[in-house]
Amino acid sequence: MSKEYFIFVEGKRIVVSKEVYQAYWHETNKENYQRRLDRENQLLFFCDLDHDGNFEGNLIDQNVDVEKLVETRQRIEELNRALASLTNEEREIIDALYFRDETTRNVASSFGLHQTSLIRKRNQILKKLKIILENF
Repeated sequence: MSKEYFIFVEGKRIVVSKEVYQAYWHETNKENYQRRLDRENQLLFFCDLDHDGNFEGNLIDQNVDVEKLVETRQRIEELNRALASLTNEEREIIDALYFRDETTRNVASSFGLHQTSLIRKRNQILKKLKIILENF
């Protein structure tokens, strides 16, 4: 007695050969495996968006605050313009103190200044930057 193989198509039981049965289940198992991997990796499927209405709301990334990113980018651009308006010496002082994290003592010695003079100069530069940034 030979074994009977069948698959369900649109709710109907269809008798098929062993080769068709094996090919069908091979592909079905492969698809299920891929879906399981995708769920584990939290991937978004286009087929999941297959419903009536607008699906753009599903695509919004809740972890990223776009407004904050735009605001930060604008502030960085303003700061770069303000820094560009400084003299070369002023820019070098700000760069050394805030971007290269050098100590005031090291920066003062490299500019041939006393530490207190450098601090006064730094404060003047920061006031100048504040005024420039407030006017943007």
